[in-house]
Amino acid sequence: MDELLALAETLPRHSFAAGDVLLVDGNPVDSLFVLIDGALQIEKDGTVVATVNEPGACVGEMSLLLGISATATVIASRLSVLAVIEDPQEMLEREPRLALALARQLAARLQIMTTYLADLREQYADHEGGLGMVDVVLGSLMRSSGSQTRLGSERDPNPEY
Repeated sequence: MDELLALAETLPRHSFAAGDVLLVDGNPVDSLFVLIDGALQIEKDGTVVATVNEPGACVGEMSLLLGISATATVIASRLSVLAVIEDPQEMLEREPRLALALARQLAARLQIMTTYLADLREQYADHEGGLGMVDVVLGSLMRSSGSQTRLGSERDPNPEY
């Protein structure tokens, strides 16, 4: 996080009031945001999936790196100050420290999620039905090539998540 804060020192800052929306799920993302102070809620389909309040955390990075629209809605949950990278693709190409900082931040998130899924796998190994499938889901994620996937199945090709 310190790496992104150092990179953000000279960037323009914008203040967002509680309730202000930074990114909208499914909409194009033109900027990368680095949290300087405050707190953000990450929502998927109206459900809060994470709260970001650590200075140096960023949002918009998945869209930048994958070349896709926003994967969640990001809302300021209280007065927040963010550094804004208005042309993140250009900065990514000229500033290798940005790529390394983003990689480290994403690797940390992946480590947390992997640990969480492994814990679920252990807790629900003997369960039938959906909870018993944690082992299958975790195995599938670990074998994934990282290419973009679409959620769904033959039974439910358009799930509501």
